[in-house]
Amino acid sequence: MRQTIEKEMILLDALVQLAPESSKNTLRTWIKDGRVVIDGVVATLAVLPVHPQQKLEVLPKPLKKEGSLKIVYEDSNIVVVDKPAGLLSVSTNFQTENTAHALLKRRYKPNKVFVVHRLDQDTSGVMIFARSEKAYDVLKRDLAAHDVKRVYYGIVTGHLKGKGSWTSYLLEDKNYFVNSSQDPERGEKATTHYEAVHHSGGKKELTLVRFTLETGKKNQIRVHAQESGHPIHGDDKYGTKERGRLCLHAAELQFLHPITQKPLVFKAPLPKEFLSLLSLAKFVV
Repeated sequence: MRQTIEKEMILLDALVQLAPESSKNTLRTWIKDGRVVIDGVVATLAVLPVHPQQKLEVLPKPLKKEGSLKIVYEDSNIVVVDKPAGLLSVSTNFQTENTAHALLKRRYKPNKVFVVHRLDQDTSGVMIFARSEKAYDVLKRDLAAHDVKRVYYGIVTGHLKGKGSWTSYLLEDKNYFVNSSQDPERGEKATTHYEAVHHSGGKKELTLVRFTLETGKKNQIRVHAQESGHPIHGDDKYGTKERGRLCLHAAELQFLHPITQKPLVFKAPLPKEFLSLLSLAKFVV
């Protein structure tokens, strides 16, 4: 939010004009948090005079954090997070404390947090958790009906061209490896839509790919990318031996709020490692 002041007044009164829907306590919190700027300088006092033609600006609310987890959005029914690579989504036999789910349970204790979907441990990006049973039931139904749009960006090896879809049947074996087949009797149907959006060039070519999930099976994008001959860069489980992180990122979620039915869109920018590998200074998701 930005505004030019027409007459001299104290900062708090100017903020009332700028954001009339907000309480004065909220406006004082903005000042305390360093979000209010006058002509590019952070303002620290509510009674500070603001003169005509000075530019008053309120900076965006910083993301909250719970441990290593960024809280992108929260209300009484849902919480959307930006999970870093390396953090498990949910508990396993080997790790129960340092997971996205465990961090959120500690944050909202004694209330429950429900797991709606998961990301692989080494995949970063946006995830939804439910904070009420009703929200959980609606979100799981919407996921099953493919009404939640999930967009990923990944860096694959080689020069992948154009766009298209990959469909196969996936089945996880006893060693937790997901196998792909064209036989409907040997797994669950999985479809991944892809579009190549940038090529790095150079001696070892890489391609930045936009993936849209029609289904959301375990390791789906990674298995389909490997099967296409263009495995995800850094994926030593499914086809590559490069050192460094798994280059797969959940960049966007679009869905209807499970209670209000308001359309919601959440995005997470590409990790810096992606930009470095592709020799890009910036890429807008």
